[in-house]
Amino acid sequence: MNAKTINLNIDSNSTTNKILAMQPLWVSRSKDYPFYTLGRCAYLDGKTTAYYKDSAWQNEILIGEFESLYEELLNKLSIIFQEPVELAHDLAIPGFHIFLSHPKFLKISGKWHQDYPHITLGLDDVDSYAFTVAIKLPISGGGVDYIDEFHQPQKYEYTENKLMVHNGLTIHRIASLKQYKPEEYRITMQGHIVRRNGLLEAFF
Repeated sequence: MNAKTINLNIDSNSTTNKILAMQPLWVSRSKDYPFYTLGRCAYLDGKTTAYYKDSAWQNEILIGEFESLYEELLNKLSIIFQEPVELAHDLAIPGFHIFLSHPKFLKISGKWHQDYPHITLGLDDVDSYAFTVAIKLPISGGGVDYIDEFHQPQKYEYTENKLMVHNGLTIHRIASLKQYKPEEYRITMQGHIVRRNGLLEAFF
C-alpha cells in the first residue's frame, strides 16, 4: 500500500480510557459482532439526516475530550501535506472505530472496498485521502489487507500512535483478528481529507 506514515506524540492509554468512558455515545454498527463508532461517519451515515444532526453536537464533545489529539493530528497531517489542514466543522470530524474482542473476528474481515466518502457527501473529488491512527491494538496486532499492483493480497500492520495516510483508492479491508484474547480492543481514529474552497479539510 502506497502510504505515508508519521508518529503522533499522544498518550494512547489515556485516549483509550476516555473512549471507553464515552461508551453511551458509541453507535453500534452490527447486530452480529461488537463493532462501534464514536462519531458519525460518511460511509455509514452520509446519506442520513443523522449524519449532520448528530455531528453538530458530537463534534463539540469530541473536540472537548480530545483537543490535544486533534491538534497533534492536524499538525502531523500538515507536515505530510506541507500545507495547513483544518477540521471540517460542518461535517463529522475524524472519529473512532471501536472493536471489542470477540472470537468471531478470527474469521471475519471487513468488506473489500475503496474510499469515496466525499462522493457520498456530494463533495468535489479534489485531493481526497484517507487516514488511520491506531490508538489501541490487540497484543497480536491489527491492520488492513489490500490488493497490490500485481493483484495479490497483502497486509499492512498498524503501529500504535502512528498516523497512516493513503489515497483510499487501493482496494482494502479491515484485517481479521490473529488471536482471540478477552477484554482486548482494536481502536483506531479514522478520517478523510478533501480540498474545499482551496483548503484541505479533515472529516469522517
